[in-house]
Amino acid sequence: MDKHRTQEQMPRGFVRLSSATTILRVACLLMCLPLCMLPARAADIEKPVGKNCGLASPPAAAGEEMTHGVTLRVYPRAKDIDTRYSGCQALFAPEGEKWIVLSLTEVVNGDAVRVWSTYETDAEALACRFKKGKVVHGNPDTCPAPEFILVKSMAPGCARILPGAATQHTLAAPRPPGCEYD
Repeated sequence: MDKHRTQEQMPRGFVRLSSATTILRVACLLMCLPLCMLPARAADIEKPVGKNCGLASPPAAAGEEMTHGVTLRVYPRAKDIDTRYSGCQALFAPEGEKWIVLSLTEVVNGDAVRVWSTYETDAEALACRFKKGKVVHGNPDTCPAPEFILVKSMAPGCARILPGAATQHTLAAPRPPGCEYD
């Protein structure tokens, strides 16, 4: 287009903007663009969806993890997660007569990619992302250690028999068969 045309010679509906107006419009657009991404960022820390992500209580096959005298349940067990599995590994804690979900580890094709918990109040911790055992988003100093985000557990029933086994043997004694962490 000839930049020397007069306003009357411009095609109908075409308005030539001064360079200052153009710069202001572009600057405004660039400032507003991050606001458009806020809902996507908030969705990034939402509860994961998929296989086992909506469990309200542990299935009978859930593994067991003992910590500070409390038996936690884990489903599915880390040993049962392979490259064909996508969904969540849920960690449950007893609360009176029911169970609560402490955390969900989102798994994609066997790879643990993030941890979510309704009890986590630090958005930075919820924003941590992992790939093939490495932190790929977030601060590696404050993100959970990648090797521990999939919880290893013992077979169901081991939490009941371990206290008795500890009194019969020394603490260094091997665990009863089937009660190894895997």
